[in-house]
Amino acid sequence: MRYFLMSLFLAAADLGSKEAVKKYIPAGKKKQLGNRLYLWHIKNKGLAYNKFDDRRKVVLASSSAATCAVALYLIHLLKIGAKPLDKIGAALILGGGMGNLAERIKKGEVTDFIYIKAGKLPIFNIADMFAAAGGMIVVIRSLFR
Repeated sequence: MRYFLMSLFLAAADLGSKEAVKKYIPAGKKKQLGNRLYLWHIKNKGLAYNKFDDRRKVVLASSSAATCAVALYLIHLLKIGAKPLDKIGAALILGGGMGNLAERIKKGEVTDFIYIKAGKLPIFNIADMFAAAGGMIVVIRSLFR
């Protein structure tokens, strides 16, 4: 249960960060925070790099399916008594997925706002960071089993 609560907390933190960005930075505008770090408020109707931005139903269905699959995976990990780090990885992915999915359902788009000027990195949000960190944990843990 604590891992699902962790996921809910992470999703809430993500949604709160997006609301703060919407309040203080108009869409399309950016603020430089460091040499290569920006807060750049954009709307993303698709997936990464705005892929499928004209296919709202496909994006919503795939996001919903992926989030449900991770929730089922976390339930499986709880049932088999997996190591805490395995459950934390899944909880991070789930929290990130829930944050983006909630906004996608409510507004039809996701707010992205963190930009690191290096190569072709996308603009992303806190939910993306949680999901990426969880994914790294899951992959690294699977390599060392």
